[in-house]
Amino acid sequence: MPKVSEEYRRNRRRSVVDAATGCFLTEGYRGASMHEIIAATGLSAGAIYNHFPGGKSELVVACARTALDQVFDLAAQTASAPFDPESWLVGVLESLAAQPRLARLLLVTWGEAAVDPEVHGALGSHLEALRGLIDDRFSAWAVEQLGLSDREAADWVGMFSQAVLSVLQGWVVQSQLLPGFAHEAYLDYARTIAAVGE
Repeated sequence: MPKVSEEYRRNRRRSVVDAATGCFLTEGYRGASMHEIIAATGLSAGAIYNHFPGGKSELVVACARTALDQVFDLAAQTASAPFDPESWLVGVLESLAAQPRLARLLLVTWGEAAVDPEVHGALGSHLEALRGLIDDRFSAWAVEQLGLSDREAADWVGMFSQAVLSVLQGWVVQSQLLPGFAHEAYLDYARTIAAVGE
């Protein structure tokens, strides 16, 4: 029997996570059944459990981590050179707007984090990493553009990065739940917040 390559395993896991994500988006993490997930993948139950021995609970965490990693990657890649707070913040929001599936999965994941310790842990680690990314980018900018010392920049960003994180989270919640959500108006709000930092 030919040996399965690591790349093949990674691709197969990715395809299972993608199919499971579709089920979770429709039914929620709690509502989707393994039967539905298996049917969506087109694979046998044995093949699914071979890649995810923990079954649905392991798939939930894998899907949550995938969504959270995508957000971090968006935030990391959107930065311009030289860094500009307004352009970065608006750029991340525009990237999220272009991926409504991701935005919805984030909202579903945040809800699950309230009741699932493993998802809660994954979300906590993600938020720490995202906050660290924001801190690094904005601290360096504050030193270069606002003339703050490293210590002053650290104090300033400790407050300001919370506002930035709230803008990102607020967009996800409002865009998914608020009837008649006005994306462009929200971008203006984000620009105002970024300008306050200047």
